[in-house]
Amino acid sequence: MSGAPVVIQLSWQDPVTGESQYASRQLPVAIGREASKMPVQLEHLPVSHLELDHQQVSRCHALISIVNRQLYIADQSANGTFLNGRLIQQSGQALTPKDTIRIGPFKLTAVIVDKADANSTELNRDYSHMAKGELTAEPNTILGWLLGGGVLLLLGIGLWFAAQALLNQARPKPELPAESSLNTSNMELGALDEIPTTV
Repeated sequence: MSGAPVVIQLSWQDPVTGESQYASRQLPVAIGREASKMPVQLEHLPVSHLELDHQQVSRCHALISIVNRQLYIADQSANGTFLNGRLIQQSGQALTPKDTIRIGPFKLTAVIVDKADANSTELNRDYSHMAKGELTAEPNTILGWLLGGGVLLLLGIGLWFAAQALLNQARPKPELPAESSLNTSNMELGALDEIPTTV
């Protein structure tokens, strides 16, 4: 552990309400369901607590600490702690701001806050750089829907033409009388007109 206190900001979405939640804590930080079951000290430093109220969260689920400005997370739970979808060992694993921590149904991120920034005004998340990453996904989503709709339209048109061609081939074609049979019937009719009648 380093000598100067370091503060991290944890952010997550409430799995029930979907609301974004934020909490700043001084390291080390214990995360769990019951503060009374979390450690009070780690290597002579006071431990901050973050309570996540859910039955899938252990009473003391995980511990975030720092060594040489590098965050580490250690699993203390029965259900496991996941980093970017992979189970972490109880001995600990390095953690970066881009990593997603999953504890029960909660997905959290942790960012080191400079000591000078610890007392600064909290950013409005709707207009900060954190929210801009979410906005860039929306145009891609719209483009995906438009391309998908175009492909479906082209497939529909192609199927319509294919069905029309198959129907045209399946329809019985009217047989036209052959020319020789037409001529013979005309000659027979003409021959009847030439027969003299005697009265």
